[in-house]
Amino acid sequence: MKPNHMDIDEILKRYLPRATQEDVDAASERVLKRIRALRYADASEESQVEPKAQWLPKFEMAVLVAVDELQGSGTPVPITLKVAELLEERIVSGGAVFLILLLLESSGLVTSSPDPEEPDAADKRLFKITGSGRETLAAARAAEGRRAGLLTDFA
Repeated sequence: MKPNHMDIDEILKRYLPRATQEDVDAASERVLKRIRALRYADASEESQVEPKAQWLPKFEMAVLVAVDELQGSGTPVPITLKVAELLEERIVSGGAVFLILLLLESSGLVTSSPDPEEPDAADKRLFKITGSGRETLAAARAAEGRRAGLLTDFA
């Protein structure tokens, strides 16, 4: 008997057919919903009540501070530059900042408005902090101050 030597591409095409674009989009949407559900559980309830999140990751807090300091005139590029300044980093990923901006917007901490001249340009959107965002930022800063105070006792 002669062994059947198929090319790996032939094996993959035969036994693992490619998913359609619709299947990929549907799966991506399901994963995104699960991540948001885990990360922002009851976000709608939190926006109506006092913010529960007293801790924000350092990077997300820097993005929120940058949006607040730019006072509604921040597009993704100036926000990225401000985040780099706040974190004292030479290089900060603009893509990461943009994703965090979208997550903050979906959780109601910032809002964005399109540029009237280029409404479809994502890089021209103006981001502004919301009241809930200010409250969350204040709570996160207070929690950070308390943590810093606790750590000085160990020094």
